Amino acid sequence: MTSPEQNSAALSGEARLRQRSRRIRTIWIRVCGLGFIAGLVLGVAGGSSTLHLSPIVFWLMVAASAAGLVAMNVWFMRSVDEVEVMDNLWAGFAGLNAHIVIGAGWTAAASRGFAPAPDVLGVMVATLVVTLLAYGGLKLRRRLG
Repeated sequence: MTSPEQNSAALSGEARLRQRSRRIRTIWIRVCGLGFIAGLVLGVAGGSSTLHLSPIVFWLMVAASAAGLVAMNVWFMRSVDEVEVMDNLWAGFAGLNAHIVIGAGWTAAASRGFAPAPDVLGVMVATLVVTLLAYGGLKLRRRLG
């Protein structure tokens, strides 16, 4: 993997850091914007009482969203440097482990009557929170030295 900053060998360390931060921030804004637009389109199409979707159109939209998500992630991972890729991989690993533990633990507790039935949205939100905390912790640790 080549780093986008390799072309800027003449720049000082601070200038390269600013350039890297600006590039990653721009990529994040683009990815979040595309995700917002995709969510808005699916939300309007899914929640509208006047717009009725056939099952085929719905599943085609889901497939297109999945393909777009994969393409966006591949583009993101190829656009950032190795440090950002590693931070994302570690945060994703933490989120995956949290998802397994939360989902399995909640299901086991519910089957024994200790908790209500598992809520998919609750597990997803908890997974996202753990992933974001892991990512933020990695960034904070890297910044503090």
